Amino acid sequence: MSSKKYVFIAILLVICLQVISSIPISEIPGPWIVSDIAGKKVKTGENICLKIGSPKYTLVNITLLQRGSVNNQTLLTNVGLDSGINKVTVKIPSSGNFTTANPENYFALYSNGERIDYSATFQIGDPGFGITICKPVAGDVLKIGKVLVAKWSGSYVPPSENATSFTLVRALLEPAITTGPNVVAFNFFPGSNLTFSTCTLNFTLPSTIPNNTLYKFGFLITSNISKYEMQIYSSGTFLIK
Repeated sequence: MSSKKYVFIAILLVICLQVISSIPISEIPGPWIVSDIAGKKVKTGENICLKIGSPKYTLVNITLLQRGSVNNQTLLTNVGLDSGINKVTVKIPSSGNFTTANPENYFALYSNGERIDYSATFQIGDPGFGITICKPVAGDVLKIGKVLVAKWSGSYVPPSENATSFTLVRALLEPAITTGPNVVAFNFFPGSNLTFSTCTLNFTLPSTIPNNTLYKFGFLITSNISKYEMQIYSSGTFLIK
């Protein structure tokens, strides 16, 4: 590995630590992927260092999944996360279902059979399309009453396909864990409170949001072309306090 790459990884870790240092690690609600991987292009067989915050010792499995399909592969099992920031290396499969270029891949953490967090969507190979949600960034801490600024880039229309075959259904702001009684989510619709072409959205976080909850921002797109029937893109996980 080149010295430049070591410096880049060190800078990323410092950024993650600075972002979440505004709160004690013991107060985060659970294991939290703080790696900024949104929209990144990775190769099959490549090693990826995931940075995962945890308030206490927790055993997790790490799985690679793909939106719009049933493709999934468990990469690591019974990973012991210590209290603090953990660095865990996973490898993108070099054979099987994840060798075809695709922009909707993500890592998920499971504990006792339940998904407890998942990363931003990222690209394997070079599919030539896909949405990168630049903000919020994984590890961000946002305050209730303040303005969430979402930013994105890219396109959900694959090369050589007709844009009229695709429908942006909505953007959404929802908890990383969508089970339980305190799920507070928000939808943003084209022509109403969302203009995709501006690549930005401002939203004041209301007091109805449960304090100290991990959240995601994302997009849902549908198509009448079967191989692109549904696309989902997600930001990294951020904390709302």
